Amino acid sequence: MTSLAFDTTHTVTLAGSGFGFLLFVSTFAFLYFQNGRKFKALKRKKFLVPYLLGLLVMVLASSCAGGLLALISGETTASGNRAGDLLSKGMVGGGGAVDVGQHTELTFSGSWIALAILVICGLFLYFAKKWGERLLMLSGALTGSTWGLTISLGGAAAWSAIPLANWLGQLLIG
Repeated sequence: MTSLAFDTTHTVTLAGSGFGFLLFVSTFAFLYFQNGRKFKALKRKKFLVPYLLGLLVMVLASSCAGGLLALISGETTASGNRAGDLLSKGMVGGGGAVDVGQHTELTFSGSWIALAILVICGLFLYFAKKWGERLLMLSGALTGSTWGLTISLGGAAAWSAIPLANWLGQLLIG
């Protein structure tokens, strides 16, 4: 029997990446079917803003070298890897323990931008009127933590979001 303890890690496994993909597809499939099978409903701000905010903060947090952001990201990455491992063994019949990570780090100033976005997410979660918004943000955060270091989304973040946060942090903070 395997233990249910989570290890803090910044290495995404193939199973964790698959779980992030499944969570992404399931979230938007649920919204699609809930809103009358119309793709137009998926473009509404009330769905996209919380989801993308959670996704962005965890993609940036997965690029932090240490501190609170790295701890939060490491815990959610480990839980995504564990959930993906359980699902892959039970549903698709494989292990998926292969690491699929690449790592680009935020600079000191860029990490402050990620922390500012985390504060905005915390305020959004606190002042959200419905649980649906909170669940969308948490779904986006878990997807971002499992895809944030992979070649797919992590590669796009490595050449766009992370340099942008580093540049903005250097411009604003110094």
